[in-house]
Amino acid sequence: MIDTKVCVLAGKVGNAEYSLLEKYAREGCFIALIIKNKELGRMVKEELERMYDIGVFFFHGDVEKEEDKDIFLTAVETMFGRTDYMIWHAN
Repeated sequence: MIDTKVCVLAGKVGNAEYSLLEKYAREGCFIALIIKNKELGRMVKEELERMYDIGVFFFHGDVEKEEDKDIFLTAVETMFGRTDYMIWHAN
């Protein structure tokens, strides 16, 4: 588990961002994402977990709100201990 890399996505999930998440998921990375669209976030989480058998942490929130961003990044640090890849796409 210590050698497993972590990919964080913050903000919008469009086709380009989803393709990047798939790339990192195929490589076996843990995925953590914070997006405002709760239904989309749950769908992305479930789909990546099912297709790639990886751990996905979804946080429903707005990356542009300091409180949401701080809670999310603290949770990622607590759960995974690091971030190897960051996809930051503000809403």
